[in-house]
Amino acid sequence: MKLFTPLLVITLLAVAAAPCAHAQEKSADSSAITAKLKQMEDAWAKALLNKDHAAVRNMVADDFAGFNSKGKHRTKSQLVDEIKNETDTLSSAANDKMDVHVYAPNLATVCGTSTEKGKDKDSKEFNRSFAWVDTWMERNGKWECIAEAVMQFPEKK
Repeated sequence: MKLFTPLLVITLLAVAAAPCAHAQEKSADSSAITAKLKQMEDAWAKALLNKDHAAVRNMVADDFAGFNSKGKHRTKSQLVDEIKNETDTLSSAANDKMDVHVYAPNLATVCGTSTEKGKDKDSKEFNRSFAWVDTWMERNGKWECIAEAVMQFPEKK
């Protein structure tokens, strides 16, 4: 009986500690995913600034589905074409706030706001702000944006 009691105590402690260890591991994974996706969102903003449609193409899944700021549905090829054919020239593009929600080790959303400054095709200056949500999925070791919705805030006058 004396041997049984310490063994029982050790077993109970191990069972009680297991969820805590798993929670710490999950938290570390979430932190790494959060950092990775924020980095990718910032790279997307930089790609828009530089009209680097190839960089965006590399981040977006082939089965991507989204809505642009005008409410128009777009596929991956339409998104890339929009960037290729953009007539506005950006002087800056930056994400202001990003909130990452990790739902599984391979699935997350990023909600954020961003600001773009520049000139349109008629050289008129603009300062635009957007709210957006991107859904990311890791497939075959690579994070890809699988869905997006963008809303433009009214311009300040």
